[in-house]
Amino acid sequence: MSLLRRPRALESILAGLLVVAVGAEHLYMSGAGHPQWSGWSALVGVLGVALAMWVRPRHPAVAVALVSALVGGTVVVNDGWILISYVAFAVVVSFLVGRWAEQVWPPAVVAAVAVVTLTVLDAVVNDGGVQVAMAGNMIIFMALPWLSGRYLRQVALSHSTEIEQAQLTERARIAQEMHDSLGHELSLIALRAGALEVAPGLSERHQLAAGAIRTAAAGATERLGEIVGVLRPAAEEAPLAPAAAGIGGLVERARESGMDVRLEGSLEEGSGATPVRDAAAHRIVQEALTNAARHAPGSAVTVSVDTGASGVRLSVSNGRATLPPRAGATSGLGLAGLEEAARAAGGTLRHGPVTGGGFEVVADLPAHHRREVVL
Repeated sequence: MSLLRRPRALESILAGLLVVAVGAEHLYMSGAGHPQWSGWSALVGVLGVALAMWVRPRHPAVAVALVSALVGGTVVVNDGWILISYVAFAVVVSFLVGRWAEQVWPPAVVAAVAVVTLTVLDAVVNDGGVQVAMAGNMIIFMALPWLSGRYLRQVALSHSTEIEQAQLTERARIAQEMHDSLGHELSLIALRAGALEVAPGLSERHQLAAGAIRTAAAGATERLGEIVGVLRPAAEEAPLAPAAAGIGGLVERARESGMDVRLEGSLEEGSGATPVRDAAAHRIVQEALTNAARHAPGSAVTVSVDTGASGVRLSVSNGRATLPPRAGATSGLGLAGLEEAARAAGGTLRHGPVTGGGFEVVADLPAHHRREVVL
């Protein structure tokens, strides 16, 4: 995840600056009449800072131990004195550990053990003079920066999760559109092939070829449904953009593909007053025609649109199949998507078998719908 990618170049620059700062401050203090900050003290300080910054990405607990030993040990040995560069070193390492460490407890345990150990050691070496200052320094120089880094990590994680969720939602939306549009086209192809398969006067070789096309289209639709079933989230919002092609266009394309379908009534689409209703109506008719072509090929299909002042009632009904239906299990996503589309438009949808062996989908969509806003 990009929001949790360590800025390695910046960390390398910080490490270099800290090493230079520690070495420079040691030289300055030794030149100002403080010999305890020269010689081995300076070498240990520079190497300790460099080592802690180097191991910190892979072993944050070791880095915390080095910080505690170097900074706390310096306070103990020098009776409460500490270099400013060491303070900066402790703050930087603690913040980076809080920001980038995956686990919380190893660095925290090391820091707690260090506080107890250094406090006791300070009491022994300095006769109890600065024990309270030791614990306070550890809290200020290490605990507060660590908490700040941890907070920023949680914010980044939350933001990254929101981005991933948005990406998954968009992928699911695209997958659902593929299911609706491409599945519809594949069903029409299978319908045409099925009609050719039983057409009189067609040679057996051509009938077999048409049957193979019908089987291939059916298999492609099955695989498409399986893919959409994997990508579709549990709570998916129906697409709210109005469709480019109207209900009349859907019926005409189905008729051109060989479906015995007629349209009764009309719906004024594209007016901009009810885009959610238009999108829902288009999707419901499209999926209902797809189901009719798949489960009842050769049957007569009627698309009825009854528009009133309160809204519109859509009805898509078909009779018994007169051609071989397409085999295979259904995913159930089509009808579930229709229910979601009707709900998003503020309406209701029912579906089921009718007398005579057919099937019917009926949707009631209001003329105007205000979506509820939850505060």
